[in-house]
Amino acid sequence: MRELEQQTCETKQSLYQAVLASSNKYPNRIAFRYFFHSFKYKILIKRINQFASYLKEIGVQKDEPVTICLPNIPDAIYLLYAVNQIGAIANIVHPLFTLEQLDETLTKINCKIAFVLDTNYSKFESLVSKGVKLYSCSPSKELSFVEKVVYKSKNKDKLCKNAVTTDSFYKAKPIKEFDDRYLNDAVYLHSGGTSGEPKTIALSSFAINSVSTNTFWIIGKKYVKGMGVLATLPMFHGFGLCKCIHSFLSLGGTDILMPKFSRKDCVKYIRRNQLHILIGVPVLYEAMLSKNNFRGRKLKHLHIAYVGGDYVSPALKERFDIRMQKAGSVCRLREGYGLTEVVNVCSVNTFTEYKPGTVGKLLPNVNAVVIDENGNELPAGEEGELCIGGDTMMNGYRFNADDKANEKVIYIAKDGNKYIRTGDFGMVDNDRFVYYKSRIKRLVKVNGIPVFPSMIEDCATSFNFVYETCAIGIEDEKHGHIIRLYVMLSKTYKGTQKEAENKIIERIVSRLGVYSKPKEIVFLDKMPHTALGKIDYKLLK
Repeated sequence: MRELEQQTCETKQSLYQAVLASSNKYPNRIAFRYFFHSFKYKILIKRINQFASYLKEIGVQKDEPVTICLPNIPDAIYLLYAVNQIGAIANIVHPLFTLEQLDETLTKINCKIAFVLDTNYSKFESLVSKGVKLYSCSPSKELSFVEKVVYKSKNKDKLCKNAVTTDSFYKAKPIKEFDDRYLNDAVYLHSGGTSGEPKTIALSSFAINSVSTNTFWIIGKKYVKGMGVLATLPMFHGFGLCKCIHSFLSLGGTDILMPKFSRKDCVKYIRRNQLHILIGVPVLYEAMLSKNNFRGRKLKHLHIAYVGGDYVSPALKERFDIRMQKAGSVCRLREGYGLTEVVNVCSVNTFTEYKPGTVGKLLPNVNAVVIDENGNELPAGEEGELCIGGDTMMNGYRFNADDKANEKVIYIAKDGNKYIRTGDFGMVDNDRFVYYKSRIKRLVKVNGIPVFPSMIEDCATSFNFVYETCAIGIEDEKHGHIIRLYVMLSKTYKGTQKEAENKIIERIVSRLGVYSKPKEIVFLDKMPHTALGKIDYKLLK
């Protein structure tokens, strides 16, 4: 009776306790799959307890930051929960950090221990002379003997012979005691923040669990037994940390760990009926749709797919949904919205709660108000700056030179509750659905008229021959700003750039008016992207 198997994620517990509950209830279920190897919950909790034991042995204290600079490999999962088990703070950073970036971050938060990928150890080894305990983590550690040999052979020029590895962690005697605080800082994530300035965002176990507890509402199921979620978005991203990793582990589901996205492996997991929920940024879905093997009856195993983290064109959703329909799959591409300050996800379109043109309905334990430029609250249906509040709010910014960083982003509503000022322009209707228009900083005024780059991008990508676009505002003495539109054409397009330009401009003017007309269109062979796969509009600017 699957309906009776539903497990809830209690919010008033640590991250470790949430996974411990899954292990106690479902010890023999598959917690995660990794390169087609399966790992049960009883093995997961044993490894976490071993890692926690060794962290204590090397002197890690409560509330001390421990840096995890890793992709989604088993060591990263063990460390996340082991750090939380002993009451320390997981400082999660991009696995592709440069030496300068990692050094700056460790200095900023006064962190003296870091775990890095074995192929990057040599790059960071100089940190040891600065008093940093540096550990090398191998992606092949939990693989077979043959796979380890192949991995070492392929990467022999990148591996450091003098590296201090995590081998001793695997040999430690497991401990079972744990820190049960759930409101203290549990995780540090790093983001541009709502103001665009680099921020260290402190999240509590309570906030992360408060997103996880909405999982059944989000996926439209009463159980996760036997269901696999794609975990390729790295943990330094709130979406990857919570929805790809923690949510399913806290409920008895299965994470499909993929340190580097592989279309081929995704299709294999789907074909084997082991992958049912996709979570990713737009470029992931573009990559999937570009291959002919991502079609056919095997797609019937997919349940639902979520996209976020960047602008999502209606054309992408349409192409994905058509592919699913032809395969006879109920899966549809649903858009969500969020920011790291609220653990990333605060609204999403679901099977039962769906409204076209929106970025979804607010989660049950999340609220929102919309304010004008003077801070006055606006009624439902009126556009202004989105402010998000509720159980998923961050504890605050940490280690910022500007002591007023928290004050600037916190808005106190008429009801007395605190909300995060998102810096996003949009509205919320009476049904709690969120309409996202643009980053306020991206909003452009042409001759004093507000123009939304995202709407221009929508028009351009409504053509099948347009692969990606990015609209930006360029300062202009006469008009205040003009619009420059960057376009990457599809490889299958047979026409000329001039023909494409004329069609795009005609559609933009007819749908949005003359003020949204691009002054120029620049065609690119490749669009620049950030490390997360978002279009880097700042670089284009």
